Amino acid sequence: MPIRSAVVRLALAAILVAACAPGPTMAPASPTATPVPPTHAPPTGSPRPSPPPSAGPSPSTEVTPNPVGFAFAAEDVLAYYASVGYACSDARPSTEADGYAVRTCQLVDKGGRTMTLGFVTDPAGALANAFASVQAVEGTDLLDPVDALGPLSGYLGAMLGSERADAPVEWLAGHLGDTYAETSEGGLRIATYTASAEDHTTIYVELANQAYLDAPRPSGG
Repeated sequence: MPIRSAVVRLALAAILVAACAPGPTMAPASPTATPVPPTHAPPTGSPRPSPPPSAGPSPSTEVTPNPVGFAFAAEDVLAYYASVGYACSDARPSTEADGYAVRTCQLVDKGGRTMTLGFVTDPAGALANAFASVQAVEGTDLLDPVDALGPLSGYLGAMLGSERADAPVEWLAGHLGDTYAETSEGGLRIATYTASAEDHTTIYVELANQAYLDAPRPSGG
């Protein structure tokens, strides 16, 4: 395993553990599942918004998360989540931004809640949009925001880096369960929302850079 990849996974593991994110005790969802990514706009508007790797030589290269934008490269974050049991799809064209590609990952936790992650990359392969959601156990009509706080705050940490995530995580804790709320950090718009004003079975968090938000929709999309 390349040194940088090992260091990034260790960094992500530390961030997620610190945020009380779910660990590899969860069971992977079916790899064929294809979650629908969130849109640019809130749901009430028109559509648009582990353990560390196996023991080996101690990495000697430090990883400094980016001070603006997304902290880590898309492939590093995807590799980390796959390593802790998420089932991830192949890349496919985004239906929201022309020229962008999206990959999604899913996991069902031991309580039966479905965790869904999404990573959208621009034509150059850089991360431009990322989203995560926690869905209540099938048959229930409400997801307690407390049950979503750990995984979604951990996801924010993975996207921003632990230091930059402190204020957004505090903000998220105060707004989980809102129909729609947004803030910003390092050039990224951060939003949390529910499926709709009436449907509170799923809670989302989403981050997007301005280029993604401004990108035209694909023809016929």
